[in-house]
Amino acid sequence: MNQINLSKKWCQRNGIAVVECVGENSRECAETCAAPMKVAVSNASDELLLEKIRFATQKCVIPEEHSPAEIRLMHSHAASIDDEDLLKHIKQLDASRNTSWESEPIVNFVNSLIVKALQKKATDIHLEPMADSLRVRFRIDGLLTEYRSFPQWLAEPVLIRLKVMANVDITERRLPHDGSFAFEDFREKVNVRLSTIPVNNGEKCVLRLLSANDSAQTLESLDFSEKTLQALRRIFSAPQGLFLVTGPTGSGKTTTLYAGLREIIQRKINVTTIEDPVEYELRGANQIPVNEKCGFTFALALRSILRQDPDVILVGEIRDAETAQIAIRAAQTGHLVLSTLHTNSAKGAAPRLIDLGISQSILNETLLGVFAQRLVRKTAKCTDADALDNATNAPKYSGRTIVCELLSPNGTYADGTMHDNAQKLVMEGITDENEIARVLGNR
Repeated sequence: MNQINLSKKWCQRNGIAVVECVGENSRECAETCAAPMKVAVSNASDELLLEKIRFATQKCVIPEEHSPAEIRLMHSHAASIDDEDLLKHIKQLDASRNTSWESEPIVNFVNSLIVKALQKKATDIHLEPMADSLRVRFRIDGLLTEYRSFPQWLAEPVLIRLKVMANVDITERRLPHDGSFAFEDFREKVNVRLSTIPVNNGEKCVLRLLSANDSAQTLESLDFSEKTLQALRRIFSAPQGLFLVTGPTGSGKTTTLYAGLREIIQRKINVTTIEDPVEYELRGANQIPVNEKCGFTFALALRSILRQDPDVILVGEIRDAETAQIAIRAAQTGHLVLSTLHTNSAKGAAPRLIDLGISQSILNETLLGVFAQRLVRKTAKCTDADALDNATNAPKYSGRTIVCELLSPNGTYADGTMHDNAQKLVMEGITDENEIARVLGNR
């Protein structure tokens, strides 16, 4: 796709894509101009848009009608730059000592990596400087997958480019850094969290890719059993109390909490969230991003919003004793408080809160339940011959599903433990024992 005299943003905003320059001897344009070009448009009869293109390019325009989705795909393909061609260009600049972070090849290289990660449905990008190379890995379906290695000299300009995008200090390389930025592929918009840390050969960088678009998932659209679903709905309908979701990073905790909020957010209530960062817009909620660099912590935000007349409060994470104390106080005074906690199981939540200074008697009074979850890969639904990886003879997997447990305040489970539910998935052929052992360990 060759965009002549038209910026990428202009084409995207107007829903067009330049397909090609036809050539000087085209019959369609012989009488009007010497350098016609084909343009993909969603409405070939939109003469006003075509005239805008003619005016901007001073060329004859041959419209080709395509669906909006096809036009977005053209942009996506254009953005996904071929690595080999890109490296050749960068090497030429390197020879001329011009591989700065702001050079076009470096900018394109960084954009290309993020686009490729999105195309592969990766959740994280790991950029790891080695002694002789820059290793790039993608986390796909929970596993780190080798993407490829690049020349080691790319590490510095690429990292500086990412730091600039995330508004991080590019002069300090001895300390870890955290930042974030928005990135828009033509199919979706993502929020990117950047984390850097000094390592032996430079600075390692991890980019977490978070969809900025509301997935619109509800509790019913997630893979919960009927007993678990009904128990969760009772909790989200409660007028007050504390509900916790536990699990490691990337296990879908926020997805579950957002899904529950969507089912109650249309009521005449004030829903406020405190997040680090706000992952994507939740319509109908007041979403507050914390900023610990300037002292705006979870605890300070929570204390402030209690004066904002909230009904339901989502605290992104209970990290310290102060946040735990304020959350419990809010749950005792007529608010439904939802939050996450990093524990290995639902049973581990109460001891963790006790460690943070919450008494057992107060927990008995306020705790509505603890939900623990993990994501496991689903085995591919295909023929026996296709179900095995040719290289390793191991099962193939396709997508992920949830395995969970919901612990009630009286110590009983709504529908069995996480291991019980994992075995049900194995018996139904949704996943296998190897995957369960990988995620949950051997009992």
